[in-house]
Amino acid sequence: MKRIGTILLTAVMLLLAGCAADTECRQNTAIYMKVEILGDSLRLTTDTARLARDPNALDTVRFTNFTGMEIRGLGRDSIICDTNYLYGSAKLPLRPDSTHTDFVISYGGKTDTLTVLHDNDMQFISLACGCFVFHTIESTRHTRHFIDSVDIYNSAVTTATDTHLKVYFHTW
Repeated sequence: MKRIGTILLTAVMLLLAGCAADTECRQNTAIYMKVEILGDSLRLTTDTARLARDPNALDTVRFTNFTGMEIRGLGRDSIICDTNYLYGSAKLPLRPDSTHTDFVISYGGKTDTLTVLHDNDMQFISLACGCFVFHTIESTRHTRHFIDSVDIYNSAVTTATDTHLKVYFHTW
């Protein structure tokens, strides 16, 4: 009888522990569009160190000097990315309340506008995490002062670690 009571008490304790609310969000809440910034797609590289790291680098030159580059949201005063932490890539937020997001990129005394057209998908994750807005990049548009072209590399924006866009700049 005493053994049955111990088993029942253990079962009830396990049941109550299993019903406890999880108050910690275990998912990364940072969802940004990662943009890689590359040099002119028409210029060949002779940088042997770069070629050793990337055997497909014959058609691109990666920028190493970002002095003076800034990225802002169109119509916003605050800088999203600047040369203090922009080293070949930038993590940019997409607007959850619109189907397009505009960025103003300033570099070398010139300014280009990059427009990203995207769908938004709000998903409930859990009580602790709440809702996340995931995006699907549909297309891009840009002015051509120093941006040569933009490629959509991965259209599903669900993390901050995947590369989503590759922006090629003129290097001359």
